[in-house]
Amino acid sequence: MAKVKIKDIDMLDREVERLQRKRLRLEDELGQRVDHLKGNYRSMAMNSVMPGIANSGVLGLVGGIAKTAFKSGAGKSVLNSMIIGALEFLGVKLGMKLVNNFRNRRHRKKRNGAEPEADGE
Repeated sequence: MAKVKIKDIDMLDREVERLQRKRLRLEDELGQRVDHLKGNYRSMAMNSVMPGIANSGVLGLVGGIAKTAFKSGAGKSVLNSMIIGALEFLGVKLGMKLVNNFRNRRHRKKRNGAEPEADGE
């Protein structure tokens, strides 16, 4: 819609009503999108990890087992603990690597004489 210069209170009221109708329409559309996401997040997550898993033979079977395990409470807790364990392992490895890099950088600086000596002068 082209910009219209508002000249009186009636035009302002009409514009406010138009914008309120637009707001309601956009809220309904957003609600529909959220409902779609809630209904399909499992399959969307599986497809983001392994694209086309639903249409493949052996991987489709693995995907079906993973979906079933994800739906059950015990399976979900096992999967969550495995994922958290893997992330903790990777975090520790990355953290140790960063600490070692920092320590090696400091030792190299000391060996090269980059840090000033304390002579008392």
